[in-house]
Amino acid sequence: MNTRFGLGIDAGGTYTDVALLDLTTGKVVVYAKSLTTRPDPSDGIRKALTKINQELLSHVSMVSLATTFATNAIVEDRGAEAGLILIGYEEKPADIPAITRVLMLGGGHTVSGDEKGPLDIPFLESTLDPFLKGLDAVAIAGFFSVRNSDHEHRAARVIKDRYDISVVLGHQLSMRLDAMKRATTAWWNARLIPLIRNLIRATGNVLSEMNISAPLMIVKGDGTLMSVDLSLDRPIDTILSGPAASILGAKFLANTENAIIVDMGGTTTDMSLLIDGRVLINPQGAQVGKWKTHVEAAKVRTTGLGGDIVISMDEEGSLSIGPRRVVPLCLLAEQYPEAIDFLKVILQRVKGYRRRSVNPCSLFVQGVSNSSLVSEYLLFDDPYQWSTILSIKENEKNGDTYRSALTPTDIRVASGKFHFGNREASELGLAVFAKYADMEEAAFKEAVEEEICKRLCLETVCFVGDTDLESLRWTAQQWFRKASNTKAGMGLDVQVTLTAPVIGVGAPAAAYLPAAFEKLNTECILPEPYSVACAVGAVVGAVNVSLTGEVRPTASGKYSLHTPKGKDVYDQLPEALDQGRMVLENLARDQMLKNHVADPFIDFSTEEKKVKTSSGQEVYLATLLHLQATGRPNVSKQERKLD
Repeated sequence: MNTRFGLGIDAGGTYTDVALLDLTTGKVVVYAKSLTTRPDPSDGIRKALTKINQELLSHVSMVSLATTFATNAIVEDRGAEAGLILIGYEEKPADIPAITRVLMLGGGHTVSGDEKGPLDIPFLESTLDPFLKGLDAVAIAGFFSVRNSDHEHRAARVIKDRYDISVVLGHQLSMRLDAMKRATTAWWNARLIPLIRNLIRATGNVLSEMNISAPLMIVKGDGTLMSVDLSLDRPIDTILSGPAASILGAKFLANTENAIIVDMGGTTTDMSLLIDGRVLINPQGAQVGKWKTHVEAAKVRTTGLGGDIVISMDEEGSLSIGPRRVVPLCLLAEQYPEAIDFLKVILQRVKGYRRRSVNPCSLFVQGVSNSSLVSEYLLFDDPYQWSTILSIKENEKNGDTYRSALTPTDIRVASGKFHFGNREASELGLAVFAKYADMEEAAFKEAVEEEICKRLCLETVCFVGDTDLESLRWTAQQWFRKASNTKAGMGLDVQVTLTAPVIGVGAPAAAYLPAAFEKLNTECILPEPYSVACAVGAVVGAVNVSLTGEVRPTASGKYSLHTPKGKDVYDQLPEALDQGRMVLENLARDQMLKNHVADPFIDFSTEEKKVKTSSGQEVYLATLLHLQATGRPNVSKQERKLD
């Protein structure tokens, strides 16, 4: 067999998907799914790969991984111990936690790239021993290092010559202005290095077990690819990796250039835009949770709406869905058959809605070994056990206990629309909650589906219209559910229409997306195999390197060139521009080689900045340099380095 395959892996929050793509024909040959395993995802990857014919896997020449590890770590404020060295800063970024080890060092540069003050090397050398003790990595951010990176490089050399520790430089991650955001980006990058290293090592071990020696590429947040070596230095670039890969997979499978991509998974639904064949990038840099970064990533709206989120009642006694992720009852009962008995007892005892803080279907698994099940509803029936419920919920926050409850997945399983886990558990959960809500089961299922559809529509309109949710709530009642006629046959007919099709991907997409987007008068496309679009997108991506520079006039009549290599001064503008292009091209070719691209396409452009005086005379301010290199990795003769 001469066919070469690309293997895409999506280590998602709920499921791990793998897809095998014929690199010559572009056909998806086979795909498989497995539950994601935490905290180590390697077992989930292994189980998914064992479902694929091993003969096919022997012809894999490229592996690409889309991961939510970096995104989840930032959202959960979880990472390695990293210190931050600030050169020339007068204060530390407000976002950096007070407990973070921060070293304020004299030095830094001005906007023109001149020294703001001398770099205080003696102070750095005298404080490094206590500062670095116990740290896993350190980030260095120099004031205006985008104009002159000399102080960052010199401080890094002092550390690397004496200590075996990962060092991150702020200007190498971003050449944008905004010293505070750049420092935060560098610090988070340092925190993520050990996490991504462990993920890559675990993935590599599984690939070795499967005798797959092809190199491993990683999907970045803008949908492009990077090599393992670069990802170990720049793990921050992998935030929003999963949503970006889903966009590319949706584009590839649907063969379209303009669309709204809606990726519905087990935990969340991610929405993004495909415009003229390109992923729409957030111009302000990616924001994950409360953290604002300089990372180029897809503009994504994420909402806690997925197949495995909890169904409950809110304070007013209305149906509420999400955003907490729980284990579906059908899945719990496979591991704990006694869950069936609990649900049967609850069904006999449950009454109409009267306890605002209690979910009748909540079953808690306590302990790791010798674990046991307890029912929230049955405990609440005994006043002497109320304190026990509070203790269990506290353990849930700490990760020592996890919860199972009725989910949209259970609704689909109980209805026979999805064959997964133990159907009896889902049916019992549906019966319990319908009785609790004082509704017929059919009416309850319809109410759940309508609420999900409404949420999907609202979130999509907010995302496309770039507006907030609250301003749409009243009007949504008018267009989502047709208003009834009033006096003399007069009524209100409000319609909202999306002007682009929706491409739905993700495992629950078929169950909810087509019905939802009928309300927005647009076509909803579900291209096969839509359930593993993210894994497909991981394979079809290309490598992209974007670099910027700037040429500015100096007070002495010369021209200063600012690039990631540092600052240089030239007598003439054409000379500075030529040198700038050469520096950026050399940097781009070097990075592309590290990404297995030997002959990239390079696009270089300049942009002059001028301003008019009050007399109408134009004054030259600067020339911006833009370079973009693109290409597909040539991995046919490469082999993956395992460590």
